[in-house]
Amino acid sequence: MSQELSPNRQRTMTLLLVVLLALVGILTYFTLDQSSNIDGLEEEKVLLITQLEDYKRDLTSQSSANDSLNAFIAQETSKLNEIISKIQEVNFASKAKIKSLRNEVFSMRKHISDLTEDIDSVNREYAIIVEIKDSVQSDLDAEVVKSSSLEKKVEKGAKLQLSSIEASAYRINGKGIEKATNSASKANRIKACMTIAKNDLSVKGEKTLYLRINTPDNRVLATNEKQKTMWVSGEKMIYSSSQVINYNGSPTGCCLSFNIQTELQSGPYVLAIYTSNEKIGEARLTLQ
Repeated sequence: MSQELSPNRQRTMTLLLVVLLALVGILTYFTLDQSSNIDGLEEEKVLLITQLEDYKRDLTSQSSANDSLNAFIAQETSKLNEIISKIQEVNFASKAKIKSLRNEVFSMRKHISDLTEDIDSVNREYAIIVEIKDSVQSDLDAEVVKSSSLEKKVEKGAKLQLSSIEASAYRINGKGIEKATNSASKANRIKACMTIAKNDLSVKGEKTLYLRINTPDNRVLATNEKQKTMWVSGEKMIYSSSQVINYNGSPTGCCLSFNIQTELQSGPYVLAIYTSNEKIGEARLTLQ
């Protein structure tokens, strides 16, 4: 047999039910509100980060060949990355920070706008400077080429040159008197006489000339005691005789001779004249 509740008990039960329903409603409200706040916070974080990423792209698009300017852009980009990291670290428990970060992003908007405008202006000026520099460098390179060419011409013009050269063979008698001959068996001296041309560009002073005599069988006539050598264009060469002359830029005549110590063979002989580093002329002599 069921037992009915007293009126007081019924009122108590009804009151408890109302309180429970109210608590459930309040909890549901706060749960939904917190979820809404979290979603709103994440959306604002995404929005702020997106803006900062746009600022970074604006900055990096201004990069140029100017290393100093690029270093400045990298420094400013690093600042933006730091703000992005701060925004990513914000959670609901520290959502108050987002207001400060929002203000920082807002102030960066004007800062980045001014920077990109200044950087663009610097890049334009830098491009003009580079163009001028390239033009000046091109002119300078052309002058260097002209100067180098002129130096080579001057250097070439300063070298000694022969205006004439003649080769002869002689028979020297007991009194030391020379008598010209074209007989290989009689000749005991070969001589090259020449005139060094006038040259105002050449350095004045003592000059050493070398005589190198090539025989018909392509040997070099040299003293038996000790062969004399010279260097020509990095090559060591034997020479027959040498002579030091004093050259003052005016036409200068001189002779270089070689006394024969062995019997000569008939045929063509080549007498070449050298300075300290190059050949300046040659003459030919044929002995019978």
